[in-house]
Amino acid sequence: MKILSSQQLRDADAQTLTAQNISSWQLMERAATKLFDWIKQHCSKKETFTILAGTGNNGGDGLALARMLSADGWHVTTYLLRFSDHLSPDCQQNKTLLEQQGITITEIQAEQASQICFEKVVIDAVFGIGLSRPAPIWLQQLFQKLNDSNSHIISVDMPSGLPTDRIPSHEEIWVHPHQLLTFQTPKLPFLLPSTGKYIPHWEVLDIGLDTHFLNTLQPDYYYLEPDILQLQHQRTKFSHKGTYGHALLIGGSYGKMGAVVLSGTAALRTGVGLLTVAIPECGYTVLQTALPEAMVLTCDEAKHYRAMEIPFAPSAIGVGVGWGTHPDTANALFSLLQQYPDTPFVLDADALNILSQHPEKVALLPKNTILTPHPKELERLIGKWDDDLHKLAKAKDFAKEHKVLLLIKGAYTMITNGEHYWVNSTGNAGMATAGSGDVLTGMLTSLLAQGYSAIKAACLGVYLHGLRGDEAAKKEGMSRLIARDLC
Repeated sequence: MKILSSQQLRDADAQTLTAQNISSWQLMERAATKLFDWIKQHCSKKETFTILAGTGNNGGDGLALARMLSADGWHVTTYLLRFSDHLSPDCQQNKTLLEQQGITITEIQAEQASQICFEKVVIDAVFGIGLSRPAPIWLQQLFQKLNDSNSHIISVDMPSGLPTDRIPSHEEIWVHPHQLLTFQTPKLPFLLPSTGKYIPHWEVLDIGLDTHFLNTLQPDYYYLEPDILQLQHQRTKFSHKGTYGHALLIGGSYGKMGAVVLSGTAALRTGVGLLTVAIPECGYTVLQTALPEAMVLTCDEAKHYRAMEIPFAPSAIGVGVGWGTHPDTANALFSLLQQYPDTPFVLDADALNILSQHPEKVALLPKNTILTPHPKELERLIGKWDDDLHKLAKAKDFAKEHKVLLLIKGAYTMITNGEHYWVNSTGNAGMATAGSGDVLTGMLTSLLAQGYSAIKAACLGVYLHGLRGDEAAKKEGMSRLIARDLC
């Protein structure tokens, strides 16, 4: 699913009016009908509603919804917040229709805001995607009062006061909805840590924008959906273990061999035909016991990894889990990158920390190497950022400069190749547990070894990783979930 900017959405609206020969008011009616149908399905007529409408088209959506609910016998109190002297034409038309049907609209100026009473359910339709500057102070104060109330808040298209294309300052106050009903496509702020944490539930309502035009758009962000599972290769009847690649996992140090066990288990469970792990001597018995399906190579150091000969040509290499940053280990990483310039790599954990300590060695990364940093490792790689959008811009620049894929882990893990972002839709907070990233590294390495391109491996890997997490959380509960459940 494409994640469109506010300008792209405005263009899509305009194209839809022309292509479908409809008026903007008719498109608004279509959107309001989708809202009305959702409310009928999810809410009870026993509940009382307050609708807060602005003076623009988002307010027009709210007034159209007020008309539909009232006509169907719902208890609705409607306020028109007059932050502007002029109503958009479609908002004005819906206001006129309400008045013609004898439905009361209470118009509120700044000095009258204290008169507003919030019913059990509040529909927030004050500002939509067009907001580019902070809301007037009196409205921000009203939003704070709403956030502090006991009402169930449902926002229309955007939480009022939250801009679509920038991060609000810490001082700005915007509506924190319990449920957000957005039109046609998710908006980027829903998916960012600083803003998304205040939007626990959102749902996309398809309002039938022109499909041909939407297909021509090339946004910066895409939202991964279940269709991505169609990328999975199907096994053929006469295949054998060599058909599905030979992965090499390199990691482990004294006290951290569990990371390699988790990563190796995930690699095998994700379908790689052969797996070899290269580890320090201290992990030999652990790996041979815990992971009998894998072959084990040990270097000549007992507790940390030192460069060693790899007696086969790996299909893909995953390196860094539980590894440590000993100088011998750092030299081993640089040697690997030089020895295998055309082999797909996944770098995680301490391999990334070593790179951060030696930024001049980033140039050794083979093209399309997948890097999987957690937030602190990402900061060490790309430097500090001012806000979420600045972080994404810096990450994208890093990926483009070094021709790598960068995964930004989080509630919505994001993948960039320096040109676009793909945003994962699976996963849950139960996956915030030790070893979860080691599992992901094994899955990604396995997919690369099986012949998936780097982008397909990254997108499919993070989606499957989150999907396994969702299945495990459903079975065990989020607080009980551990990394082994993801394997």
